[in-house]
Amino acid sequence: MPKFLTPDYYFHSIHEVDISFFKENGVKGILFDIDNTLEPYATALPSKKTEEFFEKLKSADIKISIISNNHYERVKNFCEPLKVGYSYDSAKPSKKKVLSAISDMGLTVEDVIIVGDQLFTDIWAGNNSKIKSIFVDRINDNESAFIKFKRCLEAPFVKRIKKKGEGKIK
Repeated sequence: MPKFLTPDYYFHSIHEVDISFFKENGVKGILFDIDNTLEPYATALPSKKTEEFFEKLKSADIKISIISNNHYERVKNFCEPLKVGYSYDSAKPSKKKVLSAISDMGLTVEDVIIVGDQLFTDIWAGNNSKIKSIFVDRINDNESAFIKFKRCLEAPFVKRIKKKGEGKIK
């Protein structure tokens, strides 16, 4: 499996990860993807579940930022109720906006983890940026034709990750 596509951890859902996991692994900041990571694709606003999860993270002094390849209006409207920083049109797997988000949080690459549902964007961006990564299952199949095409290309790698089971991959 190519290193640039290999996450550090795999979980079915980020909502299943206990806050203690982040503390035990020295995580002081988390970069989240939105679509099919936190909420179904194109869900306009965060769910109560996501709001509560973010509040738990904030209470544990874990900084949060959203890093999305989606456009300004979609990302801004989703993030404003959560009161978190965000980056839109991030061009993941590019590391430019990932590193900028880390800097904006006042953290270093050693302090941060990225969470996403796509190997070719989220996990690759994490590896490009030399930060830890969590790969999660996509929430649903309602996606554009382009994303579905990428999913087909990712499928053999995802199968290997899931075969290892939840938890640490690297």
